[in-house]
Amino acid sequence: MHFPLVRLPTTEPVTNTSATRIFKWFEKISAPESGFDDPSTDRESDEEDNCSAIGHCTTIVTMGTINVKTTNYTEPLKTMQAHSAGINCLALSPDQTILASGSDDCTIRLWTQCDAQQDYMRCYQILAAHTNYVTSLIFFREKLFSGSADRDVRKWDIRTGQCLLVFTGHDDLINIIVCARNHLFTASNDKTAICWDIDTGKQVVHLKGHTHNVNTIACSGLHNDDKDGDIQDNGVHTTNQTNKTNCAPVDGEQEIANLIRQMGPRECVYTGSADKTAKAWSTRSGKCLLTYRGHSGPITQIAVDKNGHILYTASLDATVRSWFAESAKPQFVFVGHKSEVISLVVAEKMLYTGSTDRTARSWLLSNGALVRIYRGHKRTVNAVEKVDKYVITVSDDGHVRCFEEKTGSVCHNYGNKMTGGCSAFVTTDQYVITAGNNGLLVVWPKWVDKSPDELVAPVPVAEG
Repeated sequence: MHFPLVRLPTTEPVTNTSATRIFKWFEKISAPESGFDDPSTDRESDEEDNCSAIGHCTTIVTMGTINVKTTNYTEPLKTMQAHSAGINCLALSPDQTILASGSDDCTIRLWTQCDAQQDYMRCYQILAAHTNYVTSLIFFREKLFSGSADRDVRKWDIRTGQCLLVFTGHDDLINIIVCARNHLFTASNDKTAICWDIDTGKQVVHLKGHTHNVNTIACSGLHNDDKDGDIQDNGVHTTNQTNKTNCAPVDGEQEIANLIRQMGPRECVYTGSADKTAKAWSTRSGKCLLTYRGHSGPITQIAVDKNGHILYTASLDATVRSWFAESAKPQFVFVGHKSEVISLVVAEKMLYTGSTDRTARSWLLSNGALVRIYRGHKRTVNAVEKVDKYVITVSDDGHVRCFEEKTGSVCHNYGNKMTGGCSAFVTTDQYVITAGNNGLLVVWPKWVDKSPDELVAPVPVAEG
């Protein structure tokens, strides 16, 4: 059960990467109308015009010697004008019983799933305490946390809708929230990140050192099992280094590496900034340990591998870079996108990225090699997620596409001309739910997996 940008584990971290974060300082970036050299846009057609009344149809696209069947879902089960302005983020509770949507209209709405007789989704609470648009949402320990352009984070009781706590301290909008054990981490356009006590709302450490917006944050050990606590990440200082080096000064390099290695899960936090750098911080002291330099554009997303050894950074310079986390030395540069990379996911042995060049791509973590290009979208790919055997993408063109990971073919396509640009989506056991920049929340039937023979059928070969 995945969310377009939210992990839903019980012992693993949840951050608001689960929600598609549209940073206001580059949210308007999109492929030009003339388009990039993307052959998919040449063959794209308005498939929904030919679909049956039941809401989906199957088209067959010939790829070499095989036929790939694509199921196009164009008639949703329900379309709701959920908000009076665009929806920026979604969050799904771990038990899938509650969906939260955050909007430019400054409100958060809580929804419960219903059956067909009850219209599938029902709004049971409107949370209206924020005074500016909502940027991020995350469920953690049966509470909801929200970040906003009003500079505050709020903690909510999801049953009563009561605001339990306000985290105040940032001087600009909140970009992302990460919860880890008893701490909450936030990154802001005020050039800082803050570690908070999740129960009292008091600041633990204030991470200062970036010279521009802090767009993203991640903790080491996010994917390690933790019997003492849980984590959720959607939708997570000045250094003595010079611009001439990618790592700590030589005489302190081993000391820093040893320090990071000795740190337990969530004792080291990483931030990515519009100042083109990433930084590693101690959550004990609040000091910057390392600065990762090399990008020529703002960093949009970061991720850490499950062992905490490798840091991945995506940038508006159209590349992704990997770094040895303990030394800040570069490992690989992932080159191939034609424009800004704005989404990044690490899953098993692969890296998945989405870009304003209208494509998603998969890469090998072991050597940085490009494996596959996922084509078909007509506008920016806002988010990418790996769900089972699928690579799922959400785009400004209003469509959510499910690609078969190994072939790159589109197996399932959600969207129509009325849904508007897609900002986020979630999947439950029964539904695919998409959020639009027009305030619409749309409920679709979830895809039904078919056998390999049904998905890929051989093309008859003419004889003679």
